[in-house]
Parts: sequence; structure tokens; C-alpha cells
Amino acid sequence: MASLHYEILTDPAPLQVPVAGEERQGSVCIVVSNPTMDEVIWYSIEVRVPCGQADGDLTANPKTISARVERNTATKQGEEPIVAWDDNTGVLTVTARPNTLFQEAGSMALVLDGFPVSGAAGLVLLHVLERAANGARVQKNPVTLSLLKQLPKVPRNFRAKQSLVATGQDVTLQWDGPDTLVYRIQGPDGPPETVTPTPGATGWQWSPAAGQEPKRDATYTLIATSPGGQQSGYFLTTTVHLRSPEFEGVTATDGIHSPWVEGTTDRGRIAFTTQGARIRDAADDLGTLFAATTDVETVTAAWVRGRGSDAGWIGFPSDGIRVGRGSGSDLGTVTADRISVTGINTQWVGDRDAGKGWVEFPQSGVNVRKDGKQDWGTVAADLADLNGINTKWVQGRTAADGWIEFPASGMNVFQGAGSRQWGTVAADKADLNDVVTHRAQVKERLTLQGGLSVDNVLETQDGPPRLIVHGRLDAEGEVKADHTVTVTGDLTTLGMLRVQGESRLQGKVNAGAHLSVRNAGDWIMHTNDGKVAINGDLRVHGAFRSDS
Repeated sequence: MASLHYEILTDPAPLQVPVAGEERQGSVCIVVSNPTMDEVIWYSIEVRVPCGQADGDLTANPKTISARVERNTATKQGEEPIVAWDDNTGVLTVTARPNTLFQEAGSMALVLDGFPVSGAAGLVLLHVLERAANGARVQKNPVTLSLLKQLPKVPRNFRAKQSLVATGQDVTLQWDGPDTLVYRIQGPDGPPETVTPTPGATGWQWSPAAGQEPKRDATYTLIATSPGGQQSGYFLTTTVHLRSPEFEGVTATDGIHSPWVEGTTDRGRIAFTTQGARIRDAADDLGTLFAATTDVETVTAAWVRGRGSDAGWIGFPSDGIRVGRGSGSDLGTVTADRISVTGINTQWVGDRDAGKGWVEFPQSGVNVRKDGKQDWGTVAADLADLNGINTKWVQGRTAADGWIEFPASGMNVFQGAGSRQWGTVAADKADLNDVVTHRAQVKERLTLQGGLSVDNVLETQDGPPRLIVHGRLDAEGEVKADHTVTVTGDLTTLGMLRVQGESRLQGKVNAGAHLSVRNAGDWIMHTNDGKVAINGDLRVHGAFRSDS
């Protein structure tokens, strides 16, 4: 009798053998426990696993088995046993470390997993050889454990042969299961359909009938029941995805992810690129987008035109845009409420009414015309900032305003009323080289920096500055000179002539009234009532004559 207790478990339970070339994996767990409250002296546990393709073999490929110890309470920490799996002989050996005891009520699980179950159903016997102490000697205790392999009794592995297909005609469903069951398949629409499955090389398979193929992703349910209905049925589902699904309508809240979208009857296509979307026609050339309204931030196009063949169009050359009309290359007309541009290159600009004013642009500048003809028009503006104006005449805004004409000799200023009535120039200052006028009126002071000349009358000269009068000088008031006054002709004063300083006379002095010569405040000589009075000495160098 063995010193320890042994129990075997499998996953799945029982193990399922593969059918029709499939592979079924399994796991075996041997639970070794101490059923007493005494420690057990043990040395090793050896488990021999039958390997091969026979009904009594566990697996045909022992090299795939992974062996280990789990849930170990049989040994103390640091005293874990040594596990060795020999994949050539199919033997698992678990060896206790020296002086290690199997603890009272302790246990450990010897796990063999990761192996494919052999293909024949049957009973598998695992032989265990326990080496433990029996008093003073080592005793070998054999133990036989058994497990069952059997064919599946329920359907399983319901799947699509290809989960992603191009069209619904490519849908093929496959599954594994006994032929003792009745199978029905329920498609995405309608009630379950009883079908006669066709066994395939890898199990059962089925395809939808003609006209029943899915047009978009579809989920199918396999319903398997016993013929008499003595037991409940089995339900398995699988989903098939189409590369080009068709929808009557799509409502998406989190978006749709697709490389492209294509029509069902008319094969127009929308392809999605890294920059956005591209419209293609049935020939995979660039297509046409029809919409009532398009709201976009940017449109990149070679040209844009109206829907009619004779409608206007806009082309986009490298230097900007070109507006044309009709099917040819004729330039068209831009009609807008407002236009804001940096510059306009055009032969002319006119009002919408062809009979109104228009502006043309010759090489020399701008011509303003009126009435839709070649007659010169009028420019009306609040301000005009120009480098120069070439015009025949300039006038205020009304016909009553003054005007200026520009003859070859300069300019003429006229009044608005009358016929070429001379007008008035009003200015704060006037800087002129010459003034030619019939008369001049100075309301305040007249200051001449260069000099004054009056033909045959008077002139001013420099060095020293002097006034030369070519003719008679009449002064109704006083004439005052702070320096020398030289008179080369007669000097006649109607009033008093007063000289302060030296007086030199060459010629006659006729005084119609009094003549007085003073020195500061005192008088030296004066005439009075036909007499000459001298206050002081009289010295005569030459003849002195007296008639009385």
C-alpha cells in the first residue's frame, strides 16, 4: 500500500480526441497528498506516461509536455522537490531533497499540460512508482491512475472557413460534432433553417443557398439538437466579415473606419487618403461630386464650373484665377456685391449699366470716360493724392465756383460767374520770381528782400542800399533819413525841411519861408521876414555883397 494518496484530474474532462485532422490539447493534474497527521519519509515519485497513437496512449508528442509542481504544501520553503521530465521515455520524476519529509496533511500537484491528445478514444493508464521509507528500509509502492479519452458528443469549433471574404458567395461555415445530432443554422435574418450539412475533410461544412448570401457582416448561429429532443440543444455562433459590405443606410455615432466606400449599382467610389477623401468613378478615374451645398475650408481643383455645359468656369493657373464662359476659353464676367483684392489687371472697368461711366487703362495711366462712350468723364472724390495732374482746367464742384485754366504761359484764375472774369488768388504766402500786374494792393506791410524797380520812376540798389527816384518824389507827409540824403536835382519841400547833421548843398537854396541853421539846441542862423540873423561870428572867404 502506498504511503501517499494519489488522485488524477484532466482538462477537459474527459479528454477530447481530435477528429478530421484537428488538434485537441489537454492537461493532466495528479494530486499527491499525505492522508495522515504524521510526516512521511519519501524519496521520489515516478510517473510513467504512455505515448503514441494507440487508444491507451496519452499523446503522440511527449516533447510538447510541460511538467511542473504547483500548490506545494508538502515541503517547507526552500525544500522544494526536483522535477525532471524525460521526453524520450515519457517519465516524470519528482525527487525529494535530502532529509526532506512530506509534511502531515500536506499535498502537491504534479501538472502535465500543453500536449496534443492522441487521436484514438480509450482508457489511458498512468503508472506511478512511489519510493518511501518503511521502517529502516526503502519500499517501492506502485500506483495505477486512469483517465478517459473519448470522441466529442457535442458540436464544437463552429467557425467560418474564412472570416473575411470578398463577397457573400465565398461564405463557408465549418464545425466539428457527432452525426447523431440534428443541425439548423440561423442567419442574420429570418427563422432558423434546417439544413443538411455536408461532412468535409475537416469536419462539417455549410454554405448559404444562392440568393441568401450576406451583403454585409453577418452572424450565424448553429443549433444542434438530438433527434428525439430528449436533451437540450447546443448553440454556437460565428461571424463572417465582408470586404465590401452593402448597406441600405448607415447611422454611426462613433465613426466608420474603411479604406474606401463604393456604390452597389453605380460603382462610384470614395477612397480615403492621408489628406482626406478622393472621389473615383466606375473606371477608377477621378469622379464628380454632386451636392446641394458643400461646406469646406479649402478646395484644390484644376477648375470649377457651373452645372450646364455653357456655364461659366474658373480656372486656377499658377498666377491666380481665370474666369471663363462656355465650353471654350473665352474670358467671362465676375459679378459680385463687393470685391477685395490687392491689385486688378484689366483693360477697363465699367458700371453694370453699359451706358454709364467707365475707366480704361492705357500705358500712360488712367482714362475716365462717360456714357459708355469715348467722351471724357468726371472723377468725383473727397481727396486726391497725386504726384502730378495734367488737365486743361480745374474748377470747384459747382458751376458757380472759380476755375483755373492752364495756358502755355502759366495759369489763369477766373471767377465762376460771367465769361472769363479774372478771379482772386487768396493765400497765406506767395513765393514768386516775378509779379506782372496792372495794380497791387497790400493790406498790411510790404517787405521786399531782393529790391524794387518801377520802370522810369524809381528803383532800389545795394552797396550801400539806396533808393533812386527817376523823376519827381512827392511826399505828403514827412520824409526822414537817418543818414545822408543826396539830391542831384532840385529839392522842393512844401513844408519844413529839417536836416540834423551836416548839410552840403551844391547849387542854389531857395527857401519860400524860413531857413534855419541850428547847432544842437542853439540857433546859428535863420531868416525871418526878409532878414538874415546870425548868432555868432560870420566868416566869409571871398567876396561879400550887399545891395543896401
